Amino acid sequence: MKNNFSPKEITIFNGVLKLAREGADVSKITSQQIAAAAGVGKATIYDYFSSKEEIVMGALMYSMSDQAAQFAQAMDNTPDFRDKMEIIYTGIIGRVQDTGSIFHLLLQVTGGFKNSADNICPPLKEQIMEFAGILYGVLSDGYHQGVLKTDVTAAENHQYVRMVFISNVFGVASRAKDKNLSVSHRQIIDNAYRMLVKSLA
Repeated sequence: MKNNFSPKEITIFNGVLKLAREGADVSKITSQQIAAAAGVGKATIYDYFSSKEEIVMGALMYSMSDQAAQFAQAMDNTPDFRDKMEIIYTGIIGRVQDTGSIFHLLLQVTGGFKNSADNICPPLKEQIMEFAGILYGVLSDGYHQGVLKTDVTAAENHQYVRMVFISNVFGVASRAKDKNLSVSHRQIIDNAYRMLVKSLA
């Protein structure tokens, strides 16, 4: 699937995202609902796409590509490792609480984390790997700045670093989703950062 989309295709994708933010399950929405949300005729969407599934996957691709570009720019403009992690954690919390975010859309399309690797199409896997590459670049910055003592660039540490980082990120997401938790976002971020640095000491 391509990722250089036309203005009309982007309008249609934004219709999908609008529905998601209104609480719709994108795996169950209809082409008519997408067209109405995008402000176009139903026939128009089939001038660009062959199926509803292609539209939804395209919306995911577009969103991920756009957010990856914004994310990469934010990392490039932020030299300090602590500040980079602040951006990452804040972004995770925001996306977990946004029903139209990639996080929620991806879970709906794949049916959750179970077997998700088998359900995600190759272009989406490429987008996810792009995000992962940016995140590992941030960890590398932390190591070169002397904040992280574990050499995150060494091949023998790769699996350990991956487990630490995934656990850290999903820990933030889990805490942010827990409505019964009386902990501020500031505390979640500070605790997550402390855990990450300690785990990679």
